[in-house]
Amino acid sequence: MSARSRTDPAPMPAGGRPLRWWIPLLAWFLRGFYFGRIRIVGAYRHPVPRRGGRLIVSSHRNGAIDGYTVLRVFPGAQGLVSIQLLRHPLLRWMFDGIAVVRDKDRERYGTRRAAFAHPVDAGCAQLRAGGDLVIFPEGSSDWGWQPLPYQRGAARIARTLLDEGVSLEVVPLGLHYQAPDRFRSRVEALVGMPVALPARDTCESDRDWERRIHQAIATALDAVSVNCPDAETFAAAEARATVQAATGESYALAFIDAQQHPQLPPPQPSTRSWPWDWLAVAAFMLLAAPVLLAGRFAGGKADARNTVSFFRIVGGLLVAIVWLPCLLLMTGFWPWPLLVLWPLAALGWWRWPRVMHRGKP
Repeated sequence: MSARSRTDPAPMPAGGRPLRWWIPLLAWFLRGFYFGRIRIVGAYRHPVPRRGGRLIVSSHRNGAIDGYTVLRVFPGAQGLVSIQLLRHPLLRWMFDGIAVVRDKDRERYGTRRAAFAHPVDAGCAQLRAGGDLVIFPEGSSDWGWQPLPYQRGAARIARTLLDEGVSLEVVPLGLHYQAPDRFRSRVEALVGMPVALPARDTCESDRDWERRIHQAIATALDAVSVNCPDAETFAAAEARATVQAATGESYALAFIDAQQHPQLPPPQPSTRSWPWDWLAVAAFMLLAAPVLLAGRFAGGKADARNTVSFFRIVGGLLVAIVWLPCLLLMTGFWPWPLLVLWPLAALGWWRWPRVMHRGKP
């Protein structure tokens, strides 16, 4: 046995530890099918790669699927992931990241404390190597009118690296879903300007400096994500943003504006669906019926609105693995009817939001 303990983490490669190769591909396919194109908006909507580390602090609205949404904006970003996801026989093939092991996880799985690096240490190593790291400061997702209390892990990582003189950029990211539990929902990622991190005052303790960094990060994240004073304001902001998005405006920017300047939503615009839209949607529902039914059944097992999409995607994926080869086989036997149905179904998938959502929040 070498001098290095077998429990010590391996040296971090230059640029940070990459995701397993199939994770970005799977994320692209699943979010593309379920949500469609994810629109990136904001003053910093095209964040460019940089040589130093980049810490992305994101709102947490829609369960584990939020990680796939973040990868649309920051491809290859590593995240802190619950050990439960990484140990599950199916989910460990769908997610990747730096394991977060809580005390109750150690008791459940019999894991030694030294078997995994502390999340803050692992996160700092990723950023020191120049990689991207995404953190959800809320810790857990929730579809509410204000964020859950922000944890201080991001501030602790930032304070540690700043104290070492490491170049660091902290970027706030607000994830906005028009309807988190609805197939083909509008999704936008609002990227804020990098956070102006406070410098350390003379004779200031680590704890006080970290508290000021945490406040700066929280303020920047609140500015790009859901942070309404009450449930009524949240509902009104959703309604107004939905109406404005139907006219081609940004849903996320309209929501933030309505959140900051509460007012009654404008009149509902008329949304007209043509007969061929309904025909195309019917063709898609026919072709993908087993997948849609499996997703709907799995979604019924979710315990909250913010986890419905995750359950639907997992349930639909399991059935799609079997159903898609069957469709291809049937196309070989009956090419003409199915070769006509395929493009019509693709059009139905594309037009689904216009026909089935009709601008509803």
